[in-house]
Amino acid sequence: MAPRAPSLWTKAHRVMLASAASAIAGCAAISATPTNRHSVVVAFEDAPFVPDDPRSPNGPQVAVLHGDPSTGPSAMLIRIARGSIPMHTHSSDYHLLVVRGAVKHWDEGDTEAAARPLGPGSYWFQPADQVHGDACVADECVAYLVWSGKRDGKLAPTRP
Repeated sequence: MAPRAPSLWTKAHRVMLASAASAIAGCAAISATPTNRHSVVVAFEDAPFVPDDPRSPNGPQVAVLHGDPSTGPSAMLIRIARGSIPMHTHSSDYHLLVVRGAVKHWDEGDTEAAARPLGPGSYWFQPADQVHGDACVADECVAYLVWSGKRDGKLAPTRP
């Protein structure tokens, strides 16, 4: 038997592919609901980004790609500038895939300083009602999120 040619797929490629597959699997669950029985195709440059909070036009921007975030489930892109988001919770689970930039994500009891920067292709799953923090550590960060239910957020109580 002839020796195998070296694989062009590095470990990083395999991890990125697995992360993308997990995020897509989350979308498959959304797409399987009877009210969402149509194809959705959005080129990144055509994503309909709008301010997450109309009172803060220079703050985070979201582009809803599928579903309704106010009732869930939904899929969206979020674009944020460099900076930290205070510790908070959500009432629904979500999956996140980093598209651009570098993001830190940490749970209660951990610190932003100790969190590893996660670049494009990196993934995390955040269970509902668990305190966590996030930070964009690049000039701009873009992430793809799939929410299992309503998208919301509530600041966590501060610890003395």
